[in-house]
Amino acid sequence: MKLRDIIGELYSIYNPKIAENWDNVGLMLGSENSEINKILVCLDVTNEAVEKAVKEKVDLIISHHPFIFSGIKKITDETVLGRKILKLAENKVSVYSIHTNSDFAVNGLNDFIMDKLDLEGKTEIFGECEFDDYNCIKDVSEKVKYGTVRIKTLDKEIELKELIEKIKTNLGLDYIRYTGENRKIRKIGLVTGGGSSLLNDVKEYTDVFLTGDLKYHEALDNLEEGKIFIDIGHYESEYLFSDLIELQLSHFFDGEIIKYFGKPVFNLG
Repeated sequence: MKLRDIIGELYSIYNPKIAENWDNVGLMLGSENSEINKILVCLDVTNEAVEKAVKEKVDLIISHHPFIFSGIKKITDETVLGRKILKLAENKVSVYSIHTNSDFAVNGLNDFIMDKLDLEGKTEIFGECEFDDYNCIKDVSEKVKYGTVRIKTLDKEIELKELIEKIKTNLGLDYIRYTGENRKIRKIGLVTGGGSSLLNDVKEYTDVFLTGDLKYHEALDNLEEGKIFIDIGHYESEYLFSDLIELQLSHFFDGEIIKYFGKPVFNLG
């Protein structure tokens, strides 16, 4: 399958126009005319992910976090990024990144993780927007729906401790951080990755806000306001991106898909 056709399908599912303005998404490295038979899906394009892609003779890496985030003035073997770019280019491995557009899209990462929590109730998309867009690769006009925060209103209240255990069990985590005392909760807001910048948008609509990368003063201020934060970690909230993309690719790509989960950046001592 041509890379251009894969990009056309991904454009339909995760429209690049819904990504944050500061983000960098889409084709980072490679030619749209290249033939793709094997894809590696990962959270980050680490050295280990690059080594695996080369070893497995992968044609395309699809990552969540942008492979190239800001401007590059030179590509040499003097930097980690330069060495990765050179190695991938030498082995004809393309890289395509789907970041905040996969978070915000309907049936994207936020929805996928919320579904994984297996909580009974109704999920709403905060700030839901809709627009028509032309997909030039598929030569069709498409309706695009997206929104920032997912808010789950439970059918029945549960205790905070019960929610914490559900999160750990269903996301395969050994631990999480949280603020506040155990109490009954009904409405849960969720943003994968580092979503604390969106807390103020939904704090009056939620009892608990679930995300990663919480800062001390953010947590302290909201704790004193009686709000509950649950910080499951950046990696921990997004590593299942590989499962999500494998599922989406299986609908139109009949080649081989390799999932690479990597590992958390931080260790516990």
